[in-house]
Amino acid sequence: MKEQQAKSDERDNRRVFVWGVLAAIIVMLGALAYVYAVQRHFEAPLEMPPPQGTPTETPGAAPGK
Repeated sequence: MKEQQAKSDERDNRRVFVWGVLAAIIVMLGALAYVYAVQRHFEAPLEMPPPQGTPTETPGAAPGK
């Protein structure tokens, strides 16, 4: 009886260990997804350069003329 109980306990321990490892992996993936989402949310927007059209003032001209 004790040998059968030992095998059952060993199987239960292995099952609990596997579930614990799976839970740890899921928690880590969730934490990484959270950090990624927060980083994307607070990331500074890229500044777009002004469009390459005709300038409002010609370079070298006196202001106001």
